[in-house]
Formats: sequence, C-alpha cells, structure tokens
Amino acid sequence: MYWVRRNRIGGSHMPSHLEEIRDWKRKGVRKILVLAEDWEIEEAWGNPEYYFSQLREEGFQFLHVPVPDGYAPTMEQFQEIMKWLDTGSNVVHCVAGMGRTGTVLAGYLVLREAMSPDQAVEEVRRYRPGAVQTMQQFMFLHELTKS
Repeated sequence: MYWVRRNRIGGSHMPSHLEEIRDWKRKGVRKILVLAEDWEIEEAWGNPEYYFSQLREEGFQFLHVPVPDGYAPTMEQFQEIMKWLDTGSNVVHCVAGMGRTGTVLAGYLVLREAMSPDQAVEEVRRYRPGAVQTMQQFMFLHELTKS
C-alpha cells in the first residue's frame, strides 16, 4: 500500500489475505475503492461476496466499480469515483495496483490539484513505478482536462 496523499488517497495491489487488509487499517485507511472485475476477485478470494464481507467485518466502507484490465473507467464511473474519493482516507486497488489504480489516482490529481496529466502520472509513479500503463489510460487522463 502506498499513499499518494497521506491519509487521503493511496493505491495498492489486491490483497491476498486478511492480514494485508488489516495492515491497511493500521495505516489509517477507512474506505476502499475496488476496481477489479468479479472474475479477478474470484481468482484471489474465491468469491467477490466473501471478499466484500471481509472488508465489512474489518470495518471498511467500500465501493466496487469494476473496470476491465488495461482500460480506464468511463466518465460516468469516474464521476461516481470522485464523489467517493472526496471524503475519508481511501485506498484504491485493482489487481496489480498499477494500470487502473494509477489512472484513478492520476485523475484525482488532475481534477483536485490541477495537475497536467503528465505531471499527475509522474507524481503517482514516484510512489508506484510503472503506474498508468496503456494508451487508453493516458488518453482518459487527457480527456479529463477537456471536461
């Protein structure tokens, strides 16, 4: 888990066991944005509902906005995501914590800190090298500056 803005927004890979989830809590995380698709959660946890029940049992609020690997959220999804991220101490995760997660984190910086897409990607990569991976994800960040 890495903070891009301490106690406000950070990213992670998908946890593989309960102790990783508890570590998020120890680091101050209160809310979790899950970008992984159901089948990806199934591979790690056997069942998405089981994973979500573990998050609830540990006291987390969570929002599940599935985004296909290699892609960015739709603009409609991103509006919902930004409302979610505007409060609390959030961690965002997909599977590896790089492409989809990096795109959402960089998008947050574009909209909330008025960074250019390139500056935002560079900032996220300070904490997670290789974040934001595909041309589609970069194009999404540039679209944010037009809206």
